[in-house]
Amino acid sequence: MNKQLVHTVNYKGKRNQPLTNVFIHAPTIIWVKQGYKKLWWHEQSYEFNRSNWLLVPAGQYLTFINAPEQQQFYSRALVFSQHPPQEWEINQVATQSSSPQIKTTPSLEYCFNLISDMANHGLTQETQQQFLFGLYAELNNAGALAKLFPSTQQQVRDKLANYLSSAPGDDHKIEIAANHLAMSRATLTRKLAAEGASFRSVLTEIRMTHALSLLQNHFTQLDAALACGYQSEARFTQRFKEQFGLTPRQYQLTL
Repeated sequence: MNKQLVHTVNYKGKRNQPLTNVFIHAPTIIWVKQGYKKLWWHEQSYEFNRSNWLLVPAGQYLTFINAPEQQQFYSRALVFSQHPPQEWEINQVATQSSSPQIKTTPSLEYCFNLISDMANHGLTQETQQQFLFGLYAELNNAGALAKLFPSTQQQVRDKLANYLSSAPGDDHKIEIAANHLAMSRATLTRKLAAEGASFRSVLTEIRMTHALSLLQNHFTQLDAALACGYQSEARFTQRFKEQFGLTPRQYQLTL
């Protein structure tokens, strides 16, 4: 089975959606198409709308409010599992600023729309990869690719998160995950600890992010809990609130 190179996620809301500690496990571009997103980033606030994108590297936690306009908020996110080719020289111009923003251009918007829809057209993985690299090339030309990929070295936490995100609700075992990452359980535990993480914390964060997507797609609270690997709806609700600052029910009321 071919690895999915990019995953498209849509988010909607009819009321303000205040969320804390939303874990971004892979490089992600978020484009707000209606309404706006107010983001707190490294002790500064930013606002995103149709004219700019939010570019987030892997391993970040986002705190923000999604605010509707004309009774609707809508954003689309591209989540990337494919890095640029190692031989590329990534333009570092825009990384002098810590801002996660980039202004859109017609060429960037064209590439974004192409990438977000390409999985629906039966294209080979090789063709999809070339289209994806086209978006990367446009970002690199704008000096913004380094915002998504500030380092060529993936942290172990990010590699683990990518693996777990393919099936968040499964009963994952650390031994199997370690084997997938070509290391022993002890080595995985040690490397995660050095990065301030643990197997259980990464799995929980992946499941909570998955829960947001499920609730967006009108899963009931119980069905979302089960799909995220929780047998207890109460435990799921508690963990959701600890992560995001509101309960699943409160989040559902914003949709």
